[in-house]
Amino acid sequence: MLFSSSASLDMDSQGSEGMGVQSDMEFQIFLPSASNPPVFNLGLANMLDEVEDLLFVMDSQGRVLSFKARTGANLSHFKPSSLMVRDMVPARTRLKYEHAFSQVTNGSSRFAMFEAMLALPEKGAVWYEFRFLPTMDRNLTLFIWNVNGYKALSNTIANIPTSINKMIEGWSRALYLRDFETEDHTRRVVAMTMQLARRLGVPEHEMIHIRRGGELHDIGKIAIPDDILLKKGPLTKDEWAIMQQHPMIAVEIMSVIPQIERAMVIPRSHHEKWDGSGYPEGLKGESIPLFARIFAFADVYDALTSDRPYRRAWSRTDALAYILNESGRRFDPSIVPVFIDMLSNG
Repeated sequence: MLFSSSASLDMDSQGSEGMGVQSDMEFQIFLPSASNPPVFNLGLANMLDEVEDLLFVMDSQGRVLSFKARTGANLSHFKPSSLMVRDMVPARTRLKYEHAFSQVTNGSSRFAMFEAMLALPEKGAVWYEFRFLPTMDRNLTLFIWNVNGYKALSNTIANIPTSINKMIEGWSRALYLRDFETEDHTRRVVAMTMQLARRLGVPEHEMIHIRRGGELHDIGKIAIPDDILLKKGPLTKDEWAIMQQHPMIAVEIMSVIPQIERAMVIPRSHHEKWDGSGYPEGLKGESIPLFARIFAFADVYDALTSDRPYRRAWSRTDALAYILNESGRRFDPSIVPVFIDMLSNG
């Protein structure tokens, strides 16, 4: 097991039903190199003044290995450094930081999070949430994102669904910074899955579970090391074994929110196959949850029809031919004709 014990979810933190993530910002990655020396003379507040989301990759001591930002600004003047992240955190926030950091590094919690108000030079007082999660190579990720909108809402409304949405959006945005290709893929497969579910007669009140499960379907990849997650080519056998752990990692991470248990069948089981040859549990036939069986069509189709570093995108005709050929092997044969008709005839 990657994590050793559960973490608690503060249901007093509220959010909104709007789960969309802005798509008009560019991504930047910063790694130390000879031409990009490890110099860092500005604090966290200066960085957050120029970005929307920020993700650090740290070693087990808290030293910066790299950082990634979702931003419209130019961050080339910020450099990764051998400094501890704690030294960039404002003094009044440091105790919270150290407590959360120690929870994750000593194995007492599967992840840790806290909120803090930071005074930024240009933006002024802004609420941020800090989320720590270990990766499988013994490093850590620290995701920092602006939760001002959620804090404002929490002053006017108190309900559990908004807290759930805040948790889901935070993990989704963190994953987008780990793997930039996931954002558009997730948006497409969620829409396609919901369309297929409606064609199959799934009741409308179940759509929230499908949407949430789709948005979280690859969330376990946030704990996969970068050299595997971002590899520009096929994985080795050992690397593939690590990658195949991401469905159960997702279950562990999100187990702190019992209200989304129904949605979590998608992250857990979307790589299962009708003939039992899938992973992580080798489920077969109708033992695979219906939502996961439906989602698998959209997930595979979108993967086949998207460019990858090691292959060109397939045509719609070729992708649909593959799905038809895999009827009864990879896919539920009762759903195959419905999916093909949906994409062929609208």
